[in-house]
Amino acid sequence: MFAQTSFAQLAKIEIWKDSVIGAIYNKETANVAYGKKDEKGYYKIFISDSLGNNEKQLTFPGWRTDRHQWAEEWYTSGEYLFCIVEKEEYVKEKKGHKRAPVDATPGYGAYSDLWLIKRDGTQAWKLTDLPNTYKSGIIHCAISDDGTKFGWSERIGAPKFTDMNLAAGSYVFRIADFILDSIPHFENIKTYQPGNVDACNELESFSNDNKTIAFYSTFETKHLFRTPIYTMNLETGEIKRLTTESFAQAPVFTPDGKRLVYMTGHECAIFPLEVQGADWWIMNADGTEKKRISFMNVKGHVQSVNHYRLCGSISMISNNSFFGGVMIKPLGLKGYTVKVTFYE
Repeated sequence: MFAQTSFAQLAKIEIWKDSVIGAIYNKETANVAYGKKDEKGYYKIFISDSLGNNEKQLTFPGWRTDRHQWAEEWYTSGEYLFCIVEKEEYVKEKKGHKRAPVDATPGYGAYSDLWLIKRDGTQAWKLTDLPNTYKSGIIHCAISDDGTKFGWSERIGAPKFTDMNLAAGSYVFRIADFILDSIPHFENIKTYQPGNVDACNELESFSNDNKTIAFYSTFETKHLFRTPIYTMNLETGEIKRLTTESFAQAPVFTPDGKRLVYMTGHECAIFPLEVQGADWWIMNADGTEKKRISFMNVKGHVQSVNHYRLCGSISMISNNSFFGGVMIKPLGLKGYTVKVTFYE
């Protein structure tokens, strides 16, 4: 059950940057990487300081400007950034799907690969080379605190829009050792598929001992709008379900590893002619003591504008603060980034 306690009076939520999404904080440099659209509608990577100042675009001369580029995770030192880059070549597919730029929109994931780029843009290395098809691609990634482990959610099946289990596609987790040498690369790549069935699976974070991942999945509910949060022990394969109410996604461990911040539609109002949004909550790493952080989807609340808001993926700054994306539309990545600080 959800606890009745909340941080309502103690949480400070302030807009950090408008029209940017996917903020990733690096504590070593106090820099933030994030994405925003260019004038042609392609997402590009930008970096600023923690106040949002001194913004500059990060790109590589070998990447086409008419392709999506997206920041995923900082390497621990802040000198390198893992990113997802849309494939260059358009190819004809056997089953007739006609590729469009929207297919590779960050979060949709088709036609994309993982890259590593230096923070000054002088060098970049392609880390994966997936099939150039609609059923292949990469979405949410995670890096361990010590930088030795990297994981990603890899598409292995195209979306089936009439099947709520696979409406966003079928995904598995790849967990690898990351080797930073003259040619950065992955080794010892292992595949994990919750329940050993086709499902939408999104990896979000590692525990600070590198033994556990947090994710959401449809492997039990078979429904994209009823997604629980789980943890998985990478050594034993044991899966624990942490939520039961509504849909819940984007679970991120706090730096001390004791709790998870996540988004859920639980107790969120559905405003007239709109769909259900989501707010941020926090719980212990074992799923106990759930507490609400934000109230953007509570009618009449000081945090609410009485319209749909989806509190999305986050990047922890400290045990009680994070950057988070807020979507104002259910499709696409239209929204802004906030800085949230909460106290007990």
